[in-house]
Amino acid sequence: MQKLFHINDNRLQLQSDRVVDLGQGYAWLKGDQVLFDERDDMSPVRACRLTPQEINNRYWQLCDQSAIPANDAGMRHTADLIWKHLTTLHQAHDLDEVTLVVPSHYHETNLQLLLGIAQSCGVGVKAMVNKAVLALCGKTDGPGMYRHIDVQLHQTVISHLQAVDGNLLLTSVDVISDVGMHLIQEALLQGLQTRFIQSDRFDPLHNAQTEQQLFDQLADIAIQVGGAGKANVALDHQGQLHATSIEAQEWDALLAPFMQRVLTVASQADAVSVFVDLNGMFEHAVPTMLLESGVRVVKKLPAIPRALQSLTRDDEPSYLAELPCRVADAGTSSSAADTRAPSRDVTHEATDVTHILSAGCAIPMHRAHVAAKSNALIVRQGEPNVAQLLAQGSLSILNDEARKELRPNDRLGSNLADGVLTAIRVLE
Repeated sequence: MQKLFHINDNRLQLQSDRVVDLGQGYAWLKGDQVLFDERDDMSPVRACRLTPQEINNRYWQLCDQSAIPANDAGMRHTADLIWKHLTTLHQAHDLDEVTLVVPSHYHETNLQLLLGIAQSCGVGVKAMVNKAVLALCGKTDGPGMYRHIDVQLHQTVISHLQAVDGNLLLTSVDVISDVGMHLIQEALLQGLQTRFIQSDRFDPLHNAQTEQQLFDQLADIAIQVGGAGKANVALDHQGQLHATSIEAQEWDALLAPFMQRVLTVASQADAVSVFVDLNGMFEHAVPTMLLESGVRVVKKLPAIPRALQSLTRDDEPSYLAELPCRVADAGTSSSAADTRAPSRDVTHEATDVTHILSAGCAIPMHRAHVAAKSNALIVRQGEPNVAQLLAQGSLSILNDEARKELRPNDRLGSNLADGVLTAIRVLE
């Protein structure tokens, strides 16, 4: 059975014939244990305000080897937490054959580390596919530029995509560090704190127990506001009940700075459509500002495309940053666009390398132009020159400097600029 493991630090999901929510990317380093969201009675999310010093919720965002505070569980860095979490999920959900759906801000080093961790856990990875490309696959309205806004726990990732020649391709990525679920939750808690102080002279954030109670109710409060235009909130502190209410107008005002920031970025460049994925936040109560803006809110996972269904464990795991999008160029019928294969050059066919990967973006070989900019090695769409640079010696294969023909997973460097590019194979 085809399985997709969707990675987002605010909502991990397993997709097959049904969708299973696997919780959030929170780890509770409780003594010599590491607990995740598989147990409701020991949930790290429900303890994040009670024991914040024991909670780590950045490991899926970072996906690197950043050190974490010393602990009795033997976890040294964020990669250890990913390994532990994947091992736990593998034991519970049988990840013998799975495709990893990865966020756009993951670079080559993140992808390579994630693949290595997964393989060491016994997880059978068929491929890694870019989340934005997968999310918009089948939803494009025609050729042109599209934008996917992925609101994560600690940041928001903007993916710029292009629909051309019947395929959807990731072209560039931007990160907004001041918009994320965590900052939004903090703003909502502070707004509710003000309401409690004004109406009940009670500060819910002064006590860890009531702060956790309030944090746990945020999703329900959003649903009430979205449905009734008002929410009643109650907290129990030492046997005494404290209550307040919040109107939809006040709630929207707390969300406005974040939603406006997202919409400003969404409108900065021309795009056929802009998609926003809130990753479970306000799933049943989308902020009014977003609904009125004309952006398309992603509310469920896309169907698994045939390009992924055909993958097997026998294939070398690749990073897929391009998928068929079922769009037609001007003057071409949709059916023709669905069946037309993109053009390829001789080098592409001979080496089985389809794309050059840099900074999380994969550029097709037949459009990959490598250059030096500000002493950094970059790749962008343009006149293809990879084979020429290899022949001239301006590019070299770092893992086999004597070879001139590219193979999947080769790492490319140059004496002209800093940085490493990766040759990959995208399966169609």
